Amino acid sequence: MTKYPPSSTAPERDILGYLLIFLSSILLGIWAVKGTIALRNMLLGLETILAGIYCYQFFKIQPKIPRKNWTPLMLLGAMFLWVIFHYFFLSRFPEQQLHELKSTWLRSGLATIVGVGTGLALLRRPNAINCLWIGILASFAYLLYQYIPNAIVLKSIFAPDYVNYIFYGKISGVLAGTILVIGLLGTLLDTASRGYLVPTVWVALLTLLGLTITLYAHVFIFDARNGVGLAVILFAVFCAAFIGRLAIGVFNSLRASRFKATGGILTIFITITLTFVTAWATKEHVQHNPGWSSMWEDTKTSVQIDKYPNWQDLQRLGYPQNGAGQPVKGNTYERLAWATAGATILMPKNPNGLGILKGPFGILMKDAYPDSTSYLVSTHSAWVEIGLSFGYLGLFLLLTALFSLGYLALSTKSNFQSTAFLFSIGLFGLYTVGEISSQHAIEVLFFLIALVAVLLTPRQS
Repeated sequence: MTKYPPSSTAPERDILGYLLIFLSSILLGIWAVKGTIALRNMLLGLETILAGIYCYQFFKIQPKIPRKNWTPLMLLGAMFLWVIFHYFFLSRFPEQQLHELKSTWLRSGLATIVGVGTGLALLRRPNAINCLWIGILASFAYLLYQYIPNAIVLKSIFAPDYVNYIFYGKISGVLAGTILVIGLLGTLLDTASRGYLVPTVWVALLTLLGLTITLYAHVFIFDARNGVGLAVILFAVFCAAFIGRLAIGVFNSLRASRFKATGGILTIFITITLTFVTAWATKEHVQHNPGWSSMWEDTKTSVQIDKYPNWQDLQRLGYPQNGAGQPVKGNTYERLAWATAGATILMPKNPNGLGILKGPFGILMKDAYPDSTSYLVSTHSAWVEIGLSFGYLGLFLLLTALFSLGYLALSTKSNFQSTAFLFSIGLFGLYTVGEISSQHAIEVLFFLIALVAVLLTPRQS
């Protein structure tokens, strides 16, 4: 076990570490909120300086982090090099690409540094990770403040509005909400596994509050099928991991038995409560959103892009009929058909990508189908968009960085194993079904991968 020497950087005196965590909490809370670009830039600049100082102080007294734990960070570094190389040698839109280099990619680089610094600060105080999720929860509290008068005016708790609420459209709300769900569920498992009752009580109550508010927002405020679906999947993974840990506690170590006896008992109660909350939210959304009823038939039709070429020009051809003889739901068809076309038709024709994050699908569709009258912007899948932007290599680097977090979580004894594993699964799913492939969504992705990579450092005292 590694012990920190008595110094000004010891955990109990580590003011700089606390400051980094506090500022990162604010940053996560406002990252997807409208009208906060100036504040985000200021926080990123300030935190980059603080993180640089903190990293220098940390590594002066801390043994080296294992080499394999640097893998996600090295892959992120390789992605930055690929982006720069692409601009100098493969660019088709140099002015737009240069603008993104000086904005989105610069902020993503700063976000990576901030993620590393914040992760190092959290290594010394694992329970402080809850501060990050409280920042996002605060933004949802303000969302409810906006929503309640709207619901009163409409005389309905179902009051979706994609323009006037604080987030950039509903997908930014889904981005923030899904990160909150991942963070809370993972932190609950990690805290309970340490076997201390009082911290587990607080995290369990925070998780119950956060997941309830997030699901309510996804159902009644955003009307977001992807948000509800992701929450259900993540909760199922949480339940499976929890049951697995209980089984290990019965047959394995004393430490795992502590998990079962203290935090485990409380977590069982919270899990049962969350199950009812999740089931209720799912039932309500199935009733309010007609897209669920025909989703399977719509999906089978949507992915058959050769048989149903309507996706090329929806304005002229309209939507096809599904296997039940009914018109497919537009939201489902557009997401799946465009994503399938982007991955199987456009990406093979552009293996190095366009080099720009904003609207690569629309540009390539206009090139491939110049007579189309439809206004096509996005495939609604960030991974497909990233592949269209920076080709197979860019997609490989980011996906490998993300999947390496899952591998490290399963092979490294860390205070944040469950959190890291859930982030590996959750971010993959979120960026698969969300049109979050540019600007703040890319910055958040780099921040979280860097943060979680550092959190997977082997357990300290």
